[in-house]
Amino acid sequence: MPKPTHVSAAALAIVLMLSAAVSSQTVLAKKGTVVYGTLQQTLDSKVAHDGDRFTLIEKDTWFHHNPALHGGTIEGHLEHVTPARATHKATMSVVFDDIAMPDGAVAPIHAQVLSLKEFEPRTHHLRDLGIIVGSAVAGHFVASRLGKKHGGLAGAVAGYALVTTMKSDIRLKPGTEVKLKIVEDATVASR
Repeated sequence: MPKPTHVSAAALAIVLMLSAAVSSQTVLAKKGTVVYGTLQQTLDSKVAHDGDRFTLIEKDTWFHHNPALHGGTIEGHLEHVTPARATHKATMSVVFDDIAMPDGAVAPIHAQVLSLKEFEPRTHHLRDLGIIVGSAVAGHFVASRLGKKHGGLAGAVAGYALVTTMKSDIRLKPGTEVKLKIVEDATVASR
């Protein structure tokens, strides 16, 4: 019955090789780790396409230091990119692929965005104000020609209704701070 002995020896060898491979992994960041990064490119749903690449440079903050990730570059790509249209809002999903360390180590990274902080937040206050005032003037003009009252108010209400339905594209500038949370251990094979 030497055959079963050889099979179990082979099985034992495979188990030992697999356990050695598993134990040769170094964890760069554990699940739940919060990471801050600075966006290096403009991400704009109006001109971007699925598959476009982007990078974040890891950034230590006053309260969050990740020595194992210091100087790392988080790489990712875009998916589900659609520009804003009158009938729907813009969409753009960011997918984080890996983190490249200064020493050449690369680890897959699975993370979710917790927050974005732009230095110059984008607003449409002047555009919106112009539409509302223009609508009020047009409403007043039309009402006065028809001999009616409150045309300006009706025009302003119509302008406000229009402004609230207008859709804007998603646009993130270089320098935007991104706060991430690691959702799976980021591991790299030991050398």
